[in-house]
Amino acid sequence: MNKDLLEQIVKHIFANLLVIPSSYVNKDISKSLMTKEYLLNDHLSFDCNDEDKNIVKQNNIWGCQISTDNNEFKILLGDCTIDKYVPEYCLLVQLKDSPAYGVYITYIGSDFKEDFVTEPLIACTLNSTDWLECNTYLQATFLAGMEQIKELGLSWNKCSDYKSQLDMMKSFIKYHASYYAES
Repeated sequence: MNKDLLEQIVKHIFANLLVIPSSYVNKDISKSLMTKEYLLNDHLSFDCNDEDKNIVKQNNIWGCQISTDNNEFKILLGDCTIDKYVPEYCLLVQLKDSPAYGVYITYIGSDFKEDFVTEPLIACTLNSTDWLECNTYLQATFLAGMEQIKELGLSWNKCSDYKSQLDMMKSFIKYHASYYAES
């Protein structure tokens, strides 16, 4: 597996959604997924240690969807940040009745200077609970699909009826944590 390529693909996906800074995305015609318009009522909860106190951190989730004919394409973005200086995000992408893809980024950088990604991951699931890391071919295919969605210019709506995607996102976050704990 080419880790450098994986890092670039993950960065590109999150930059296209205007989640992380980008020098090549036109902000005048593109819209960030992280707007009030797509902010959902649910939150991701993380147990944290803050100055020797255990706290539960509640982070935002955003979601959008496109519905055409009988197809529905949903994207959920979860803020997984625990350390305010090191943003972490999880993306769950699913076309109705298709496998879901999870993408995770830990982004370190500012103003396009020496930015880098740690612990990147793209994985997919067929059954909503068991995840499998994508090989380079599947990563590239997923990137191509995300590029097509961007180029279509369809109007996005706030996500509705997303419980199953939220459950998959939580499952993917656990998979990411265990994946990097093992390696």
